[in-house]
Amino acid sequence: NGGSVWLECDETINTLAPVRNKVHVRAHHGRNGLGKSKDGARGNDIVVRVPPGTLVRDLLSQKYAGELREHGERLIVAKGGRGGRGNAAFMTHTRTAPKFAERGEPGASRWISLELRLVADVGFLGMPNAGKSTLLSAASAARPKIADYPFTTIVPNLGVCDLGDEGAGLVLCDIPGLIEGAADGLGLGHSFLRHVQRCKVLLHVVDGTSADPIGDFNTINKELEKYDSFLAQKPQVVILNKCDITEVNDQKDDLIARLREAAGHSRILPISAVTQDGVQELMGRLKKFVNAQPEVDLPPPAEIEFTRGALDYDSDDFDIISDPAYPGQWRISGNYIEQVATMTHWEYPEAVERFGRQLEALGISAELNARGAQEGDLIMIKEYDFDFSPGLTNPYIPQELLEKDLEYEAAEAAGISRAMLLSNKKDEDNFGDDADDYFDDDEVELMTFNADDEWDMLEDDDFDFSADLLEGDEVWQS
Repeated sequence: NGGSVWLECDETINTLAPVRNKVHVRAHHGRNGLGKSKDGARGNDIVVRVPPGTLVRDLLSQKYAGELREHGERLIVAKGGRGGRGNAAFMTHTRTAPKFAERGEPGASRWISLELRLVADVGFLGMPNAGKSTLLSAASAARPKIADYPFTTIVPNLGVCDLGDEGAGLVLCDIPGLIEGAADGLGLGHSFLRHVQRCKVLLHVVDGTSADPIGDFNTINKELEKYDSFLAQKPQVVILNKCDITEVNDQKDDLIARLREAAGHSRILPISAVTQDGVQELMGRLKKFVNAQPEVDLPPPAEIEFTRGALDYDSDDFDIISDPAYPGQWRISGNYIEQVATMTHWEYPEAVERFGRQLEALGISAELNARGAQEGDLIMIKEYDFDFSPGLTNPYIPQELLEKDLEYEAAEAAGISRAMLLSNKKDEDNFGDDADDYFDDDEVELMTFNADDEWDMLEDDDFDFSADLLEGDEVWQS
């Protein structure tokens, strides 16, 4: 069998950059079989490592194939083909030396789309310049870019908050700020909202220095609802940031009361990311709140299977297409029958006969008859074309053999007789120069035919039909 291509989740990787730099990935071919009924060596698999949170889709149909979350988890994306069977596999009591074999099944070949959705416990949300990156740097060892202008963060940032005695650390995810119209593609946040879809809890950072903090809070929630209703229903913790500023600190109590009314819960906390005032308390409460959340974010079921080869599909699943504009032409499509045609050695007559029997066994010939196909109609399966012959085999002659026949016909038209090779002088440079190298069947009269191209019958005098035993005759005895 040929090798397969696998994707493997590796927790030491946090970007798809290595995959982006290598577009084509090919597994190794299987080896041909050897003499004495020895099987060929199997092709080696290729493993491509991707970060946790990688979603896999078929590029053309955009159907979801799976997601890799846990370290070591694998997903096959291109299955290797099954090895073709040699002539020994087709031996029977009556056919002891089959003169045909089977081609190997071509392996799967497809374009896939990889999308990274970071897996974190807490995802930061908020308007641009609300202090999300400052909070991430205060709570973890991450060092994102921080500046006093909007959209400083242009890529998602991950950080781990080590809580010490509080238990295991919290994985935090900071994404670019959201603005009104983000769900429609405005700004940068819409491109990265998918990274917080896997978070258990959303941390909504409200800028206390904004002209309308409550309006900003409501705007972000409306954008979440427009982008993904499931994301908008995730539990939130709201913080009022920049409370170290005097103006914000003076109206802190009023803002917190209004935020509680807008949010509909009491998970509101004032902090200052710059001075780290309240940050440790926030992280401790977040850890307990995250641990209390149920595991409801299950991956959706796969819409397409990469594990199925063409021969794994139902053999009865085929379509016959005809166009009234082209009478006498029939196109047969189906994963199974197309793969059988690909694996057939069309240059072997016995293999062609076997393919005809397969058409009969699969019911394709009967369906063609039922639809009005006539003998001699053109049948097309993938790139293979042949004439329809109900009840018989379907002869297909490869193009290279047809070209050979044309060469022979052209040679005969030019008066060049076809010859049979008598000697084996292929290693000599002057082979073919000697007329004795060839036997011309046009110049030698065959002994079994007479001048009228009829059987040259032996005369009765040439035989002795008497039952008398002569000296030297061999007598059979029971």
